[in-house]
Amino acid sequence: MTTITRGLLAFSAWAALAFTTFVLLQSQRLPAETRTNPYLNKTAVSAGTPYIVLGMGCFWGSEKRMQALPGVLDVEAGYAGGDLADPSYQTLHDTEQAIGRGSAVKNHAEVVKVFYDPAVTSLEQVLIQFWENHNPTQGNRQGNDIGSNYRSAVFYRSEEERKLAEKTRDVYQANLQASGKPNPITTEIAPLKNYTPAEAYHQDYLAKNPLGYCGLGGTGVAYADPSRPDLGKSSHATALTGDDQPVDWHNDILNETEQLIAFEAEDCGYCRQFDKQVLSGWSQTMPIVAVNSQQAPDGWHLKEALFATPTIVLFRNRQEVARYTGYQGAEKFWQWLQGLHSPASTSIHPGYAG
Repeated sequence: MTTITRGLLAFSAWAALAFTTFVLLQSQRLPAETRTNPYLNKTAVSAGTPYIVLGMGCFWGSEKRMQALPGVLDVEAGYAGGDLADPSYQTLHDTEQAIGRGSAVKNHAEVVKVFYDPAVTSLEQVLIQFWENHNPTQGNRQGNDIGSNYRSAVFYRSEEERKLAEKTRDVYQANLQASGKPNPITTEIAPLKNYTPAEAYHQDYLAKNPLGYCGLGGTGVAYADPSRPDLGKSSHATALTGDDQPVDWHNDILNETEQLIAFEAEDCGYCRQFDKQVLSGWSQTMPIVAVNSQQAPDGWHLKEALFATPTIVLFRNRQEVARYTGYQGAEKFWQWLQGLHSPASTSIHPGYAG
């Protein structure tokens, strides 16, 4: 065996060990447990099963988040709240373009129809899950999905539902205010109108397409009603954003002069692609660390809130100077990174659209 051959074998063994070590570290940092809701049971839904129709932006992520609440039996993606009697995915986009040209027509919102078991949960708990798991202050937008078809909405069928939607909205507005987020809630609360189930391929979309779009779930502010302190104990935001996992930044060596941080989420297929195609072979001198969080380390500052994962942020002197949102393959990411060599770089890459 030649010296060169032995060297190549040694290098291959080292590379395999390094990759295995990386994967093991990833499995520790990114819990592999699959969060399933034992209450989900489409066959238990009957004509008398209570439900509420909610708009939370793109219905793929909305469906996944609402399916996580104990007591929810089924979640159906659909369209509601617009003028068309028989909407489809394409007509929503066509209508939005018509609105942009000045049409007075009202578009449908992408919605989820949430069926729940009143013996296990309540409409109030479902609404708490709704408020916590999207950003209700963004108007005709949710994350990087822009248009009135992505608006926040509660479509009610009774006065009881309307009153509870307004009550929980007011409580959550106070929660946002107390947390230093003064923007008003823009959620439409209106009678249910022209509901239509979405096409079959939209149903359980993220379960069938695990590399689908991963928007961040909410504002990071928990729902808390001072008159009902028990509510927060049984309600919870889903773990899509990883917010329930506190980050001990002291365990990581962060370079205050220049540091890349990849903000990820547990159930984000694009994050797993980024980890495999980029992080596993990282050889740049610029340090990088990946974490399941949407919060910067204490004393470090983001220019604006994160709205999708992965988001890779460049910090210089603990201040954000550039970010890359989403992941469309290693080549595009490396092109962005190459443009950061100049100290004057302050770009914010738009990333992908949902």
